[in-house]
Amino acid sequence: MIGDDLTRSPEFFALWYRQVMKSLNPLTVFVTDSHSPKKPPFDRFDRVAWVELDRNYGHAIDIRTGNSKAKLSGFTRSVLLGASFALSCDADFYIYVEQDCLLRGENLLAEAIGDQEFDFFCGQRTQGGRGIENRIAAPMLQQSLMIVKGNGLERFITNLLVARETDGELSPEVKMERDFKPFGQLLIPYGRSRPIEFSRSHFYAQHLTKEELGQFLAAEGLRFGDWFKR
Repeated sequence: MIGDDLTRSPEFFALWYRQVMKSLNPLTVFVTDSHSPKKPPFDRFDRVAWVELDRNYGHAIDIRTGNSKAKLSGFTRSVLLGASFALSCDADFYIYVEQDCLLRGENLLAEAIGDQEFDFFCGQRTQGGRGIENRIAAPMLQQSLMIVKGNGLERFITNLLVARETDGELSPEVKMERDFKPFGQLLIPYGRSRPIEFSRSHFYAQHLTKEELGQFLAAEGLRFGDWFKR
């Protein structure tokens, strides 16, 4: 696991939700839960549509190592479900935000895509990020924040399903770069990339350490103790 355990805790959901609402103000926050044993009180949050899978389908690494016989990882399933919901609701945009990814900045959608003409946008390649077992993260295009325009949802969903390889045989990031062309890249940093300039007006951040989480909260004018136990 990368990032502090707090970013995978039920308590983190409240902060994640706050930032999503502040930065994007979506009509619906569609959450796909991978059958997690501990859940936040999601029914207390406005505009949340909560869907739970029948089991945890794991990471692409679980498929690669043989611990899972599935074709699609839990990540790909959550993206597919969210995009299908957006398509079914004639949404103007589908914005995927990973469960451990925090957004910063109001009107973030416009800042993230600018006037680019693409119908799909992913994150810039990782630079200086932490990978598994404290190795340097590979310089891959990022998926913790992805944006799809409504008129691109059918193409997006088709591209998710077209690959013959499992997520273990070929990672979702590599499939995306191969199958989703043409696409744009987000104009805001950072995702997994480091270092983070927390005073920046607009960014997104994944795999936060406890220290980084504290810095993020401070930048938002929030107290760590009001959200998490130290």
